[in-house]
Amino acid sequence: MSTRTVVVVALVAATVVVGASVIAGLRGSGGPAAPAGPEVADGPAEHTDPDYWTEERMRDAKPVPMPQPPAGG
Repeated sequence: MSTRTVVVVALVAATVVVGASVIAGLRGSGGPAAPAGPEVADGPAEHTDPDYWTEERMRDAKPVPMPQPPAGG
């Protein structure tokens, strides 16, 4: 076998291996990851420490803007 044939066979083999691992990775992950969105809970958020909301913290708390519905919806 000539050197050129060995190089071509090695490149083809490497391409097949890389391609197979990319395909396997996409199948295992379900495709490209979706951007992270807000978590939606079934009820109000609860802090794990019942003593967290002191009078001072309640007084200094600032409301977070609520999401707006889509236009026309």
